[in-house]
Amino acid sequence: MEDQSLTRLTVLGGGVLGSQIAWHSAFKGKQVKLYDLYEEGLNSCRAAHERYEDIYRKELGASDGEIAATRERLDFTTDLAAAVAEADIVIEAVPEVPEVKKQTYSEMAPLLPSYTLLATNSSTVLPSDFALDTGRPEKYGALHFANLLWSMNSGEIMGHVGTSEHTLTAVTRFAIE
Repeated sequence: MEDQSLTRLTVLGGGVLGSQIAWHSAFKGKQVKLYDLYEEGLNSCRAAHERYEDIYRKELGASDGEIAATRERLDFTTDLAAAVAEADIVIEAVPEVPEVKKQTYSEMAPLLPSYTLLATNSSTVLPSDFALDTGRPEKYGALHFANLLWSMNSGEIMGHVGTSEHTLTAVTRFAIE
């Protein structure tokens, strides 16, 4: 799929950056599913999104209509299979613990559609450390967004030796969008 449009995003992990990536992507028009292991994590994410509403109104001049549309594009779940079933891209934002990341990728791999691209939001580990765990190393790399995504507006993209050029191009396009 050379012209693959990455419009359906799944974010794994509703922590600080996961919640920001999910909200900002929905604000920019993406359909977003946010997955967390625990309902408490999803509730924390929802509370963060309420704070982002005010921030986006004040700092970005977002209208009530834009905020409502953003909320409509967000879906929250503790069901991993449902979260990734139609994802064009999955951004993993789970804790920076190698065993947790490996387990997450191993559990998710058989659930993914063949076209789904994967990216870690990690800032402390290399994508090569987990490429084989994903079951699709050619469709995997890193896409790290800075904290305060709406104002810092930066993303770092890193492949590993097996990342395809198509994946790097598509993930770069996604980050720009």
